[in-house]
Amino acid sequence: MLPNYLHDSEFFDKTGRTDWASTEAYKDKETGELLGQQSFEVECAQDIMQQQSDSLDCGMYVAAFAEYLSDEISIPSISFRSDYLRNRYATLLWKYGTDKFKAGYVSDNDDPTRPKSFYTIPAEGGLINIE
Repeated sequence: MLPNYLHDSEFFDKTGRTDWASTEAYKDKETGELLGQQSFEVECAQDIMQQQSDSLDCGMYVAAFAEYLSDEISIPSISFRSDYLRNRYATLLWKYGTDKFKAGYVSDNDDPTRPKSFYTIPAEGGLINIE
């Protein structure tokens, strides 16, 4: 889904391609034999947001980075609050579904429709307002 979004939003057209062979850090490196690839050394970036090794929040990272890219927000270098983002995205999906239900929209898919009589809107105190 993310590659399609990046393609449709013309992200790749707006981003310049890196010519590794002419980049100063890689100029004097030997060319690889298999595919003519330029060899290079890997440098670890410092002070960037990273997922902890024992965490299973990679989906939250992908969703957050996609949101940062699409909204042109700078990516923070401080801690990543996956619990907050998980609640935020769940609330946004709930709101979208509630608004869609109130407007009477029906999805165009092969899933059987759910009976509308079983849907109840929660009490006002049970909703989280995100603005």
